[in-house]
Amino acid sequence: MKPSWLPSVCQTGDACFPFFGGAAKMPLMSRPICRSPRSLLIQKEPAIDDPTRSVEYTQRQVNLVTCLDRSFVYVERDFSESYIDRFYEERAGDGYGCTQELFFWWHEATRYSNRHILKLLGPAHSRTLLEVGSGIGTFIADVRDAGWQVSGLEISAEFPAFCRKKLGIQDVRCGRIADPFFPKASFDLVAMLDVLEHMYDPLLAVSQCAWLLKPGGMLVVKSPNGPMQFRKEHLKNVRRATGYVANIGHISQFAPRTLSLLFRKCGLVPTTILPAKSFQQGITGDGFTPRRMARRKAVIAAKQVMQLTGVGVNLVGIARKEDCGPSRLS
Repeated sequence: MKPSWLPSVCQTGDACFPFFGGAAKMPLMSRPICRSPRSLLIQKEPAIDDPTRSVEYTQRQVNLVTCLDRSFVYVERDFSESYIDRFYEERAGDGYGCTQELFFWWHEATRYSNRHILKLLGPAHSRTLLEVGSGIGTFIADVRDAGWQVSGLEISAEFPAFCRKKLGIQDVRCGRIADPFFPKASFDLVAMLDVLEHMYDPLLAVSQCAWLLKPGGMLVVKSPNGPMQFRKEHLKNVRRATGYVANIGHISQFAPRTLSLLFRKCGLVPTTILPAKSFQQGITGDGFTPRRMARRKAVIAAKQVMQLTGVGVNLVGIARKEDCGPSRLS
């Protein structure tokens, strides 16, 4: 049965998206998970709407498409992986630089979500953890303080240098998950938090994470919830906002079903997929106006309701590597 958040299909084979302003033809595209050519064009969007970015991204349009049978929404890959890599190498920290002030605000913003994930993972017992896309180090700092032995991997060179110098976390390396930094079965746990949606090939990325896991090890992923992103952008469109669902920064939007499918295709057994705690709920500190604080309280209340009803704008998924599980990379 087609999920209720997906569009209806017209008799002509077009997709009807009344909240995005009309129908679109069904082209043939290769999907990043099931590799089938069958997909449905939703709309065209700017690759990025940030005017401070280079023209390579601001003047390009991308196709947002969906796979009806697997509830997966993504940007059509009509560009190379290096196009994505250059986007992140171009500027770290959204242009704010890697400073202790930026770390403070990101840590305030993510601590609520970090505590939720650490609770799901259980006691450290000196286990080893690799965070893929460790950024400025907010999560691995919390994980280290909880007793884990931590390593990080980040595509931008500024972030690893900051983690080593300012946080005292030495094993943070600059590179991609495909780079041969670590031997097979090196970690008890691999984390990708707010990272999978940026990956050019999510199937390959998760397979590479599985390759790094010890038998019985766990992968934890936090990523946008595709169906809720549609509903959120629908509301924005009603309010005459842009209504963009994805761009070059978020090229994949998962639903619980497709996240589970992704885990299984990579030889992992899904154990937990549920709404993630929002990073926004941790934001506190000086400099917030009464209007911003009132908005923050409203956001917290809305997201508490979403948690109670089992929905949320983000998902957290945990999967286990079986002792003799298959691997695309073995």
